[in-house]
Amino acid sequence: MSKAKWYFPDSGGGLAAGFNDSGIDTFKGHRLSSLVREIVQNSLDASRMSTEPVTVSFNIASLDKREIPEVSELEEHLTQAKATAKKQNLDPAVDFYDQAIKLIKNQEKINFLCIHDSNTTGLTGPISGPNGAWFALTKGAGLSQKTSASSLGSFGHGSKAPFANSNVRTLFYLTKIEHNNQNQYRFQGKSILQSYNRSENVMTQGTGFYGMQDGCLPLVGLDIPQWAINLREKFSHSTGTSIFVPHTIFELSSYPSIVITAIANFFYAIRKGSLIVKIGEEEELNAQNIEQKYKYYKNKMHEEFNEVDKVYLVECFEAIETVVNCTHKGEQQIPKFGRIDWYIRMNEDVETRSVAIARENGMLITRSAPSLQRFPSLKPFDFFVCVTGDGSETLKTLENPEHNNFAFDRIDNLEKRKEAKKKYDAFANEIRELLKRYAEYSSSDRVTVDELQDLFSEISENPEDGDGTMERGTQIQIANGSYSFKQKPTASDKPKSGDENPDEIDGRGLRGGNRKRKGKGGKIPDPDGGKKIIGPSAPKPGALPKDYLQLNNLRMRTSGKNQAYIYFDSPFTGLASIRFKKSGEIGTEPINLIVNDKQVAAIDVELVGGQREYVLVTFADKTVDFAIEAEAHEINN
Repeated sequence: MSKAKWYFPDSGGGLAAGFNDSGIDTFKGHRLSSLVREIVQNSLDASRMSTEPVTVSFNIASLDKREIPEVSELEEHLTQAKATAKKQNLDPAVDFYDQAIKLIKNQEKINFLCIHDSNTTGLTGPISGPNGAWFALTKGAGLSQKTSASSLGSFGHGSKAPFANSNVRTLFYLTKIEHNNQNQYRFQGKSILQSYNRSENVMTQGTGFYGMQDGCLPLVGLDIPQWAINLREKFSHSTGTSIFVPHTIFELSSYPSIVITAIANFFYAIRKGSLIVKIGEEEELNAQNIEQKYKYYKNKMHEEFNEVDKVYLVECFEAIETVVNCTHKGEQQIPKFGRIDWYIRMNEDVETRSVAIARENGMLITRSAPSLQRFPSLKPFDFFVCVTGDGSETLKTLENPEHNNFAFDRIDNLEKRKEAKKKYDAFANEIRELLKRYAEYSSSDRVTVDELQDLFSEISENPEDGDGTMERGTQIQIANGSYSFKQKPTASDKPKSGDENPDEIDGRGLRGGNRKRKGKGGKIPDPDGGKKIIGPSAPKPGALPKDYLQLNNLRMRTSGKNQAYIYFDSPFTGLASIRFKKSGEIGTEPINLIVNDKQVAAIDVELVGGQREYVLVTFADKTVDFAIEAEAHEINN
């Protein structure tokens, strides 16, 4: 057996590393949230068989320190680092080293946080680099080797998260890989302290390794400590990786915090069968029980969970609620972007308008993405979208190292930045179209407010008013947002089918100032007042189908001078002929459409009953400045 030891390589006159490590400090605010998030996403990225779930286990093991000299031998290096920190007047560093040395000296038992995964490839690649997952994790700084560009943990910063959970800033890695058609173990320790004076003229690097001193290489075969293999094989004999965190800050009471963090971050992956998470000896999150576990811990959100980001957890649980109790859901391909799976929730519990975005296996990235934050003209909603494939790779180029938002200026190459923004805009525009399709206000959302009758009303249309004054009536319609108003027609205003003969109706007359009507009209000089008005003709028998159905919740959004998106609720399933009409105060008028450069009275559309549908139409009119109605007739083939 070869002699293994801790070794901090010489700096060679290069840069000296201080005690403050930005990678570790990043995760100190929410140590447990960061640990679970980073570890699980890295395991998902290394999935071996897509037909089976990746399993990740978190548990605490207590071992006699005499069985683990690898930890005790750290004392020498902690002592030398402390001496250098004293010379540098780094009091926080000195305090840390004091505490770490006391733990190693006085604790007869070493508590390890043990993290194992299975159905993963393990840390593959050459042990001496310069590529491969093993080299990236053990020797890389900001270096990542992932199976795809869309991998969740593609920055390499997440490898520092476990160090923030060790009171001696040390980890041990054990991985089992398939190499030359045989299974092979690799083992290495890694400690991040600071540069210290090995001698008067020699300064070390800040990171040391437990293994072979020559090249700081890992241990293989019989040189691997048996305690590490025993802990690993108690969990799994398959390929995968184990991380051991000595003198961990966690205790058995930390288990509920790990559970709720795993649910919050990876509910979607667990639900679709891509992931199983085990916590301790008894707790397991899987596809069969994840909704039940979510509901249980949702009711415990008010309780204290250690070392977790409570605000972030609440946001995650909002997105989960949308997946579990969605009003509508769907999946689709966005041209020039890729596939998305989406869910929308609109009920009395939703008071905000929010879009949550996840990539690949469903880990929430952000609820405040660019161009998807303000929706003032829509009903309250909560929207969750999971982006996969090419779209996920596009978002990955925009994602920050904290995995909590997107920024275009992260791409240095201007051409690539422009292309990424173009793809992202296509994605954001499609999300907005989906939201308008389902969350736009309809006429049924209007409320009649009688209490305002003294302030607003209809103007009296009775020409027999003796003094010609205009009285205020009793109603005004207010929508739940800022919308255009349409005067409600009175009974006498409703259009009636004529008999194709002229109707004798008085002309409109002229109005005077000071809110006075000069007369009932008809004979007062007026370009139209003395003319006879022709009422609408009744359709000839058989000219139109008898089963035209009025389309409900109609909404129009213009898309050019004579184009518009028309949204409506589908009344049936099948091929439909749809015709549109201008809706005026006292009648309607058919609208002609342009299809293939020809004017038509109706268009054929395939409908799905009960769904919110939309069509893009081109009107024969040059402008779209009118209200519309629409009717659908089912076409039986």
